Amino acid sequence: MNRRLPLFLGAVAFATTLGAASNAAEAGRGRARFSGGFSGGVSVRSHVNVGSSWRFSRPAWRPHRWSVGGSIYIGPRYTYQPRPYYVYYPTYVPSYYHTNYYPVAPVSAPGVVAIAAPRQPLPRLGVGLFAGGSQVEAQDGGSMHDSDDVGLLARYRITPGLLIEGEVGKTSYDDGNFDNVRVDRRLGASLIYEIGAYNRWAPYVVAGLGVQQADVAGIYETTQNFAEIGLGIRWAVSRQFHLAFDLRAGSRGTVSESGSSTRATTTPDGTSARVIAPPTETSDESEEYTRGRLSAIFYF
Repeated sequence: MNRRLPLFLGAVAFATTLGAASNAAEAGRGRARFSGGFSGGVSVRSHVNVGSSWRFSRPAWRPHRWSVGGSIYIGPRYTYQPRPYYVYYPTYVPSYYHTNYYPVAPVSAPGVVAIAAPRQPLPRLGVGLFAGGSQVEAQDGGSMHDSDDVGLLARYRITPGLLIEGEVGKTSYDDGNFDNVRVDRRLGASLIYEIGAYNRWAPYVVAGLGVQQADVAGIYETTQNFAEIGLGIRWAVSRQFHLAFDLRAGSRGTVSESGSSTRATTTPDGTSARVIAPPTETSDESEEYTRGRLSAIFYF
């Protein structure tokens, strides 16, 4: 038997064993990575390589080789993470609350109550003067309309729309070429209600009453009471200065008279005094009239 045969068989067995181990190692060959990260943290990475190789040749053979290797990294790892972005608005922006921004309208932020600025109060006390004309019914069924109506007035504002007015006036009637055939001197008071008192133009209604004295051609006098209603409009030229125009219709009744025995006498132009005189005290008749006024009022 050849002495070298056992040695050759042993070498083959050893090489086979190493080859199996190499295959097992090759199957287990791989890389393992461990990583973790956070802002300002530490990242650890490692890998392990296991391998083997062998060669057989005649007449010489080389032993099996294997190796183990790896690397470890320790160091900072930086990552970017988006953060929420906040915008501060110093005032309320409607579009931020899902409402229309245009057109811009006065709105209030949620939970905020808007308080309107109080209105400036209207002036209370005013004084002024007026001028106009009057038409009165005559006893013969006609009318006297050639007249001048002038006077002074004062107004006091009780509420924004309600005012009280006092007046002192004089109405003079002309007949033909003669002036002041009849003169009425009047003292009256009225209530006035302005509609839309804060507006520059304000219509109003008026109701008044008072007393007057009628002097007919210097022959006799009568005392009458009267009541009237009317409509007007007021124009606020400025806060302190107003203009007003109104039309009033009323009725007068005789309370007392003097010089009744002279009623049949005539006026200087030949007109019977009775025609232009008010009704008598004992009659049930009334005297109807209308008048218009243009007033200028200064408020304080």
